[in-house]
Amino acid sequence: MTRRWIVTALGKDRPGIVAGVTKVLYQLGCNLEDSAMTRLESEFAIMLIFSTGRRISPLRLRQAFLAIERRLQLVVHLKPLSSAETRAPRGAGNRHLISVYGGDRPGIVFRVAELLARHRINVTDVHTHRSRGAARSLYLMLLEVEIPPRLAVPAFERRLKGLGKRLGVQVSLRASETEVL
Repeated sequence: MTRRWIVTALGKDRPGIVAGVTKVLYQLGCNLEDSAMTRLESEFAIMLIFSTGRRISPLRLRQAFLAIERRLQLVVHLKPLSSAETRAPRGAGNRHLISVYGGDRPGIVFRVAELLARHRINVTDVHTHRSRGAARSLYLMLLEVEIPPRLAVPAFERRLKGLGKRLGVQVSLRASETEVL
């Protein structure tokens, strides 16, 4: 029976984090299935889903990460995934990319995410970046979303651009035909 897990690891960015975490899983005979790994300022974050055909106890998994946690000063969290949690959503919608660009200010992510939630648009990925060094910091956000088929995209795009105007940022929406890594 295949079991699936999600692991998160967080710590100060340094060489060897990806190698250390994936080595533990490799040594246990696990298969990496899906992941997101990135540096956020001086911190490094890993989220990955892995599977194992062998029966590995939660305690054994936890113990396997102890040495790498201490050596690289990571915080590691493991969660088993139920069969319901491992199913991909059906009929999720049409994939689109939204970009937001403009002067940094509090509330940009919240206000855009709130508008998306009100329209039942699922956010599948978000990347943000704030530039430094200029007199006024600039903020960039890129979202991958799934728009329900029943939603009129042109009308939604007008609402999105109206929100951008109120926030003082430029917003664009475009269809995404292929899956973006």
